[in-house]
Order: sequence, then C-alpha cells, then structure tokens
Amino acid sequence: MKAVRVEEDGSISVVEMPVPRIGPGEALMKTRASGICGSDLLAWYVRKKAGTVLGHEVAGELVEVGGAVEGFAPGARVAPHHHAACGECRECRSGRAVHCRRWRASQLDPGGMAEFVRIPADNLARDTLKVPPALTDEEGTFIEPLATVVKAFRRGGFTPSQSLLAVGLGTTGQLAIRLANSEGASRVAGADRVASRLALAKGSGASELFDVSQEPLEKQIREPFDFVFVGPGTARVLESALASVAPGGTLLAFTMASPEERLTVSPHDLYFREIEIVPSYSAGPDDMREALALLAARRLDVADFVTHRFPILRAREAFARASDPEGSLKVLLTFDA
Repeated sequence: MKAVRVEEDGSISVVEMPVPRIGPGEALMKTRASGICGSDLLAWYVRKKAGTVLGHEVAGELVEVGGAVEGFAPGARVAPHHHAACGECRECRSGRAVHCRRWRASQLDPGGMAEFVRIPADNLARDTLKVPPALTDEEGTFIEPLATVVKAFRRGGFTPSQSLLAVGLGTTGQLAIRLANSEGASRVAGADRVASRLALAKGSGASELFDVSQEPLEKQIREPFDFVFVGPGTARVLESALASVAPGGTLLAFTMASPEERLTVSPHDLYFREIEIVPSYSAGPDDMREALALLAARRLDVADFVTHRFPILRAREAFARASDPEGSLKVLLTFDA
C-alpha cells in the first residue's frame, strides 16, 4: 500500500508499505480521505516525526475486524481518533484525557495518510466514531479538527454572551467563527493577512474583519473582545493579540509554539486587567462526540472549507498547495473508492 512518510530533512514522500495485519479487538480501515493539518506544515514539528507516517484527520471504511470486536463490522464508515485515553486514570476522570499516559502512547498504524490503517483495540473501543450516512467522508475528516476547537472553547470558558475574535483564519480559525456563531456569540470577528481567508470569514458570519497585512492588529482594535482565539503559535502574534483582549477576558493559545519561542508579558498588566492565557492541546473522546453531533445536526457546515483534493500519489503537490494560504484552506488527500 502507499503511505505518506516524513523524511529526515522534514520533506514528505510517498512510499510503499505492507498492509497492516490486525489482531483481536482491532480493525482495518480503508482510508477514504485524510486532511492536511496545520501542524503537518510546521517544519520544526514535522522533523521530529522523521520516519513516521503523517495523518490524523481521517475517515474511511472498515474492511476487516478482529475477534472480540463489538459494535463494528466490515462496511462501517468511521472516523478514528489517533489517540485513545484509558478512561480510568486520574487525568481521564478529571477531564484531562490528553494527559493520560495511554492516550499519549497510542496511535493509528501507520498513520492516517495511508491506504489502509490498523485501528488498535483501545482506539477502536474508546474513540472511533461511526460516520452517519448524512455526512460525507470529507466531512468526516473534520470531526477531529472541530473537536479540538470544541475543547478550546470549553477550556477557555467561552459563553454565548461573549464576543470572539479569531486571529489566524485557517481551518480552525474558521471553525471557531462558525462555532461561536452557532452558540450565539454577541459579536464575532476575524483577523488575518490573506484576502481569501478574510472573505471566507465574512461568509462564515464574522461581522468585523481585520487585515493585518495593512496595519498591526493592536492598532486596529477599537473595542476589545472577551475571547480571543489565536491560531498561530508564535510569540509575536500572541503578544499582538493580547492587546485585543477585554478586561476579564481570555486569550486562547491554540497552536503549539516551537521550543525556542518566548512570550513577553507584563504581570502587572495581566493582574489589573485580569486576563487569562489558556492553552488548549488536541481533544479527548467527549470532544470528538460533541463535534460529530454538531456536524450531524448541521449546526456547522464544513464542506465549503475543502478547497483542494489530491490523490495520494500527488501528496508532495498537496503539501505544497497547503503551504500557500492564498486561495487554499483545507487540502485533502483522497483515496480510490
């Protein structure tokens, strides 16, 4: 089978690999679509994954199930999470599934950007969702990214009465705008430097747009926001966004920063403005189920986020297109039906 592997220099290549063999409690999935996540484009992050297969925004169809599997059969359309928490440890019981030791140790085999994927028993039993007939395979790939936004809203304590500013209008920034609107936010805005993404945010319901290619964000904000969702994981963007947070508000740091990044903040300013800086990493099983429910109920539409589709043999071209934000948003790898 074909799969997308990270090389030592951080580049990606399409390689041949054996189809994984499943054991008891496991399942084999034929991949239908796999999304390129923003993290797949972070050079410093991807280099650490050299020798591995990328892909965690994935949907497909089960073609084989092992003994002792309950609730799944060949032909089921599924969206598996790439990690699975134990559900029993202190971290899981306290709602911190992403810090469960078994969650961090688990993974899809070899990864979602492969023609066939082995879903380990824990992942299958604890965090693999059936994709309902009303959703396409492409929409199924959005369950995981939407789950990360759902979790971010929960961690940041977002409430319907609050105003929201999404800084960085990639897929998750656009999802944040649509989720905030679906929850009845009092005011929704977006900031970016890419014209096509600003236009999409307007169509998603952002009533205010800030083009940071023209002027720094902090110079454009006249009325600050209760909840500022920051996509780019750089100190420069985070520091600029802090000026946009209203007293008593929250800055949600969504994307990981490189280890060398350092954030300069004034404790005096944080104290008297009572601003919270809240990071949010990945998502747990409850977030996945809530994301699926939102999509299945059509509270959020995501089909129009897909701007490009490439077969796996053109994975290099797909990654190059995803790296150019103008005119692109979600780039998918597709697999023969």
